[in-house]
Amino acid sequence: MARRDTTIATAAMRSAHRFLASHVAVTAMLVAGHCAIVGAAHAEDDHFGITEYEIACMPCHGLDGRGDGEMAHSLSVRPADLTQIAKANNGVFPAAKVAEMIDGRTAVAGHMQREMPVWGDRYRKVTEPGESGAVVDERARGQIDALVEYLETIQEK
Repeated sequence: MARRDTTIATAAMRSAHRFLASHVAVTAMLVAGHCAIVGAAHAEDDHFGITEYEIACMPCHGLDGRGDGEMAHSLSVRPADLTQIAKANNGVFPAAKVAEMIDGRTAVAGHMQREMPVWGDRYRKVTEPGESGAVVDERARGQIDALVEYLETIQEK
């Protein structure tokens, strides 16, 4: 009986590893292809914001945005609980302020060193030869806006 249990456990582990490997492969394809398709996507796309969150934020902020992502333990400052933004602002979600924080290119005088990556720089990459700065900026703004819209949906009341 023990041998059968071991065989079942081994099969279950193989199945879990295949699932994990396929999930990693799909995630890698999403990340690799993300910049190429993002020009066609818009903030109005219902899935664009959550896709941005999964790619850019989830490793640190976690699946639910509570600051408990896989990378959180390796950071010197715990990532913010993104579900509490509105609560910390008297029940109002400060979309413009959140967009500025995500963009990160405008340093705020008097604040401590920034721990979060400057996503504005990362989003403003040329993905097509000859792409204009205006197109790059519009795409970056769309990515940030979609992410901000998604973050607003996960706020706790």
